[in-house]
Amino acid sequence: MDHGSSPTKIRKSVVDEDIISNLPEALRDKILCCLPIKEAVGTCLLSRTWRYTWASMTELMFRRADFASGNDSADDDRRFLKFTDMFLFLHNGPILKFCLNTVANEMVSTGGHLYRWMLMLSRNKIKEIQLQTSIRDSYKPIQYKYSFNKAQGAKN
Repeated sequence: MDHGSSPTKIRKSVVDEDIISNLPEALRDKILCCLPIKEAVGTCLLSRTWRYTWASMTELMFRRADFASGNDSADDDRRFLKFTDMFLFLHNGPILKFCLNTVANEMVSTGGHLYRWMLMLSRNKIKEIQLQTSIRDSYKPIQYKYSFNKAQGAKN
């Protein structure tokens, strides 16, 4: 009878090993990019290694529908705008792709949220922007043009 390794010792060594935190940074970023943005931020609870991983995601998708509570649309809008503002403010590193899917006019008409987000993105090496909104006639088009080549330091 072999007493060298008991099932308890084998289970314990597998449990003690943190395989997910040892993943390459690029793979962790890819995993986060596949999650809804709120859940990606929630991965900070997984381990110390994952605590700030969300803050360097390279592809961002903000969906207003992820903040719908079903009760108060205005409150949902405020939560969505506040979350997006804070996320972009705390983001660290390049943002290669930014997607925004919302029907809320408030982000454009009050407080200039979209203007501020475009300015933040232009400073983060952005390569692709996708905006899916239902903006009404009262909206003035953004008057700023962003050249992705200039933002990356390319010569004309």
